[in-house]
Amino acid sequence: MRRMQCYKYGVCACVFLYIYYFFGVGDYIYSKSFEDDFDYPLNIDIKPIVAEVMSGKKPSVAPINYYPHRFLTNSGKCSTLEKLDLFIVVKSAMGNFDQRTAVRQTYGQENLVPGRIIKMLFFLGVDAPPKSETQKRIDEEMAQYKDIIQIDFLDNYYNNTIKTMMSFRWLYEHCPIADFYLFTDDDMYISVTNLLDYVHELTASVLEINKTEKERDVNIFSGYVFKSAPQRFRSSKWRVSLDEYPWNKWPPYVTAGAYIVSNKSMKMLYVGSLFVKHFRFDDVYLGIVAKKVGIELTHCPKFYFYKKTYSKIGYRNVIASHGYGDRSELITVWNEQNSVV
Repeated sequence: MRRMQCYKYGVCACVFLYIYYFFGVGDYIYSKSFEDDFDYPLNIDIKPIVAEVMSGKKPSVAPINYYPHRFLTNSGKCSTLEKLDLFIVVKSAMGNFDQRTAVRQTYGQENLVPGRIIKMLFFLGVDAPPKSETQKRIDEEMAQYKDIIQIDFLDNYYNNTIKTMMSFRWLYEHCPIADFYLFTDDDMYISVTNLLDYVHELTASVLEINKTEKERDVNIFSGYVFKSAPQRFRSSKWRVSLDEYPWNKWPPYVTAGAYIVSNKSMKMLYVGSLFVKHFRFDDVYLGIVAKKVGIELTHCPKFYFYKKTYSKIGYRNVIASHGYGDRSELITVWNEQNSVV
């Protein structure tokens, strides 16, 4: 009888330990308070340092986070422009030829909105040998369209932060003149008209509140804003250990599928990233940088991080919707939304 009880206790202990380990219970228990103890490296106030760099001065603190990657291609799309209303950054993967074709035939058209100057580029890394058939097709695509910036980093899910921040670097160095920058994945539906209407209204609202600011000095970082906590489950691909991130909550962050930033915010986020430790989830990382540099996020429910069920009327006010990896579906929906009634 005693042996049976010991066996049961042993089984219960094993189950408890398994649950404790598998669900990361200890990580949840020992997480630091985000509200009371958030101090992501660099563990200093970086706002004065960012101001130094943006004013053309040498920073008083050395950067800690500069990605050692090269742009394998370039573009002169901004070199002859004095004004640019919107620059569209499309994050793409090497093999997504159909998605890039669909973007070019829909919201990526640069003459889309009369009276507005819009430019678009795709940003992608490498994941195949230089002489592979995929790379040869990309080389042909670049020669034909001249709208791809390829970067020499391994293009996978956990390197999305590298792709994002390298695109910020390219904009900061080669195209710092746009009023707004849209960052989007290549499987999103985008309404550029709705987007421009939205940022115009949002800018006017911010200027009304802050009457001393000029239009170019407005900080805007907008999209679908999340407020959530790290996952500690051992089986999750989004698991984050306490060593990597010891706090119990993320700072507010904008889902990475699509978001819009103003000129000043683009520059502050890039410069700030030089002084903020790398983190592998790009949307969370930008949320951390935004908090460190003092940019407040603006939630816009017209950015859908999921695939909004389509109807002609229901999409009239949509700015962005996820889930359009099918080339023909994106073209069909976009054409119907942009047809003259």
